[in-house]
Amino acid sequence: MPRKLKQPVFDTAAIVGVGLIGGSLGMAAREFAAVRHVVGIGRTEQKLMKAKLLGAIDSYSLDIAAGVSEADLVIIATPVRTIIPTLEAAVSALKPGAVVTDVGSTKKEIVEQASRLMPKGCSFVGGHPMAGSEESGVESALPGMFVGATYVLTPTTETSLDALQKMSQFVEAIGAKIEVMSPEEHDALVALVSHLPHAVSAALLHTVVRSQYGSAEQRLAQNLESVQAFRLAAGSFRDLTRVSNSPPEIWRDICLTNAREIAKAIEVFQSILEELRTAILSNDENRVLGFFEEARQVRQAYLRSREK
Repeated sequence: MPRKLKQPVFDTAAIVGVGLIGGSLGMAAREFAAVRHVVGIGRTEQKLMKAKLLGAIDSYSLDIAAGVSEADLVIIATPVRTIIPTLEAAVSALKPGAVVTDVGSTKKEIVEQASRLMPKGCSFVGGHPMAGSEESGVESALPGMFVGATYVLTPTTETSLDALQKMSQFVEAIGAKIEVMSPEEHDALVALVSHLPHAVSAALLHTVVRSQYGSAEQRLAQNLESVQAFRLAAGSFRDLTRVSNSPPEIWRDICLTNAREIAKAIEVFQSILEELRTAILSNDENRVLGFFEEARQVRQAYLRSREK
């Protein structure tokens, strides 16, 4: 676990959207003294009061402009397609020199639009903590969520080096490992290791149900808990489909803001599944064995990389 800082990176941070990720960032910032004071901003006072009771924030505001006005760091932790509208509502009230970041799972569209909106003297640094769960809400937030996790920062050639340095210090203070890359590179890579797995998880569930109930009318008329295959499903099925418990609206927005890269990843995935299908139908033992052996080697390499 990281040690508490003797001197905070930012005096005041404002978090717009104090849910799972926003709440965890607030808890981490307070736990490790990366920020002196955390302001939560949202639309529902009851939820913000709960966030305060849980230790995610020190104070709160229902008004974006008022909430960000004294913040040295503004973290927009709202759904992907509301990040820019949120920034538009906050930008006129930003304190001179403020650093603004987000936690969106896609970066290219957000960074391009945010960079155009920022007033002179303020900086936007795109961010994406590669952490979380299928749960939602501040009730599931944890101060140690980012310890050991990768936290991507996506500066552009116009990004202030001072702002990037401060964001890097903040990320390190909450225990995460910094990965700096362009927004375009980020979107291409997360399409493979984050967005595609969610699509595959959902597709697997659709496959099981449609195999038993072919038409949409049949599926709507049935109690899905009666799907016969579910009685045979064990750990591998549970693990592969776990992420499909995530809020559908989040994944709709991610797919629509990273459409090209996700579509490319799905195309590659489809071609690889077709290779396996062909090998199975042709009874090619060596190709089938090689398919799973190579995957096993890749999996082991992945696990070794996580230990470094």
